[in-house]
Amino acid sequence: MFHSMVSRSAIYLVLLAVPTLSGQEAKPLPPPLSTGVYKLDYVFSEVQNGKRVNSRSYSTLLHSGERGSIRLGNRLPISTGGSRESGGNQLTYMDIGVNIDCRVEREVDSGIALFTSVDMSSLAPEQPGENRTGNPVVRQTKVQVDNIVPLGKQTLLSSADEVDGTGRFDFEVTATKVR
Repeated sequence: MFHSMVSRSAIYLVLLAVPTLSGQEAKPLPPPLSTGVYKLDYVFSEVQNGKRVNSRSYSTLLHSGERGSIRLGNRLPISTGGSRESGGNQLTYMDIGVNIDCRVEREVDSGIALFTSVDMSSLAPEQPGENRTGNPVVRQTKVQVDNIVPLGKQTLLSSADEVDGTGRFDFEVTATKVR
């Protein structure tokens, strides 16, 4: 008798739940991912006394919602010393150059929401009269920004003064929808 009561109770609970489950409205599906493809033209400029003295350009194509990376530079050997027992001079390597990571996050009314991370490094020039020995001095500029970028218009993402000089770095991008 206990077994039949348990079975009846289980059936009764299932029957109570059925109208509740069937009465629920289906949640709307999220909008489909955008399939837009964008060309991103980055320009990094060095400015001295308000005048552009050098600029470098980098381009990539990205689908909306996807990540992209550009890596350009050299691997610099750095002496880490070492004991005679371990074979003397040991080396490690440092990447010097430009690293760009970007992502078109989504499309907006007149453009795109764009994430950009830039890491630029270079060897500091030797100053007059300086006799540098040992490991090099490395200059580095890092920027991470989220911006709304209008299509077809060059947009300043970030600007930064040099740490030990009178110059400035400008980071700009032009986004163009390819398809």
